[in-house]
Formats: sequence, C-alpha cells, structure tokens
Amino acid sequence: MSGEPSKTSVNVREYLYVDTLRVRTLLAQLSSGLPEARRSDHTRRWSDSLTDMDGPRHEEGTREQEVRSLAELHVAMLEDDAMYAQMLLDVSEASKKTKNWNRERIHRALHPGSLIRITGPTSIIYPAAFAASAAAFAGVNNDHDFSDNVEKIVRSMFGEHLTLRVYPCGENEWQYQYSGVIADPGNYLAGERTALFSRLGADPQEWTTLAIISRIPVRDNTPPTTRFEMAMSTFEKAMSAGEFNRQLFEKLIQETNRAMEGMGLSEAPTWPAVSVIPIAVYRTVRPSTITPELQLDD
Repeated sequence: MSGEPSKTSVNVREYLYVDTLRVRTLLAQLSSGLPEARRSDHTRRWSDSLTDMDGPRHEEGTREQEVRSLAELHVAMLEDDAMYAQMLLDVSEASKKTKNWNRERIHRALHPGSLIRITGPTSIIYPAAFAASAAAFAGVNNDHDFSDNVEKIVRSMFGEHLTLRVYPCGENEWQYQYSGVIADPGNYLAGERTALFSRLGADPQEWTTLAIISRIPVRDNTPPTTRFEMAMSTFEKAMSAGEFNRQLFEKLIQETNRAMEGMGLSEAPTWPAVSVIPIAVYRTVRPSTITPELQLDD
C-alpha cells in the first residue's frame, strides 16, 4: 500500500432556494419512523462538516449562514429519508418524453401532495424586479405610463413572488412544464432576489427542483372564455327573473377564475402543465478542468 489517502466522492451542491418551513415539517414526519443509520454516508459527512465551518465572525452574518447551511442539510436528509420510505419520485427522465404528457401518463403517475424531484432546464423570474427596472427607465425619459401599467400588472398577477418553470422537454416545448410560485415563507432568499437575474440571466439553466405536487389539471377542450360566457348568461337570466342564486354566483366566480387561468392572468397552469410547490432548488457543482484543446497553440 502506498499510504496515500484514498479519494472519496464528494457531493457538493449550490442551493438557489430552500423552503425551510416545509422541508422541516416533512423531515420531522419522515424521521420519526426512520433510524438515523438509514441516512446515506454523504449526508452524515455534510452534517459533520457543519461543525468545521470557517468564515467571518460577524455574529449576524455567521448566524444567517448557519441557518441556511442547516436548511440545506435538511434537504439532503429529507431526500434520503423520503427515498428510503419510497415517498420521493424522480420524474426527470420520464418527463423528457412528450408522449408521456400527451397521453397523460405523467398525470396518472402523480398524486397531489406527493413529493417529486425533477432535473431539467429551469427558469426563475422575479417580475417585481422587472417592474422596478421599468420604473427606473421611466425616470430617465419622463414617460411613466408604461412603467405604471407594468407595475399594476405585476402587483396584481405576481405580487412579490418569484415564478419557477421547469421545461423537461426543452424551452421550445414550453407547454410541457412543471410550474410553481416561490413565496419564500422562511425568507431564505432575503436580499438576494434582486440579484437573481444578474446571476441566472434570461436563458433556462439546468437545476434540480424538489417539489410537492400541488395540482394536476385535466384536459378540457372547452375554451375557458366560452365556459365563462355560459356561466354569465345563466346568472344574468336568473337575476333578470328576480332570483339571486348563490350556487350560480359561485359557479360564475369559478368560471371567471378558469377563464383567467386560460388567458394566463393567474398563476395556475393549464393542461398539460403540472402545478408544484417548490421546496428546494439546487444543482450539483462540477469542477472545471483544463481540457486538451485549451493547451493547443493554434
């Protein structure tokens, strides 16, 4: 034996987002019935590494980094425990086939509330930052009409939330997507929201998303506007007859929401897209290398 230390594989992740509250809730439920020994070696190594963290000793900054590191560790633990309990489904490969979407195979395999993992081209957009940029531009040319309209649209459609889109079949096949809102209830992103565009750019990048299935839309060949018009007509006839029908009014509200979904005015995907609640977004860090072509003289 040479006496040299053996190399071990290291799994390093860059985390973009973690829903700390949901991750801890799910982990607590899974861990109660699973022994610690079931967790993988790499998770234990990550756990041990937290005790050796070095860095600035500024109390507030250190505390924030420790909280984030613990949240990221909890994601790894949750994946290990959920895989062992057969409660986590990786849909990355199956979702790349458009026929699985068109034939509703994906939709039949998924259940609301279940946990999935999907790796593929991903876009994360912060509309409020775009509205702020439009307002800044308007301040330069003194034309506030456009920025005011943008701000109103963004406020009503997105609020302060970020949108997540995963395109497993590629961005050109955008209708086949996992769609969700990042509300950040645990304030994991803190002051990083406005810097996301400069970090990620406009093009989708390869990320892994751990998510909860929120909603699986059904195929509906009736245009949402037609359904809304039918509901409105029925309601108006009832009102003209002097009858206020609560059930018809509630149906009108539902069909109005359905029409808004179909026109893209609300954050609710239409078939074949699947709605999810993102609880973690990360990517595996691969080392950069000097390739032979970089050493060529030409």
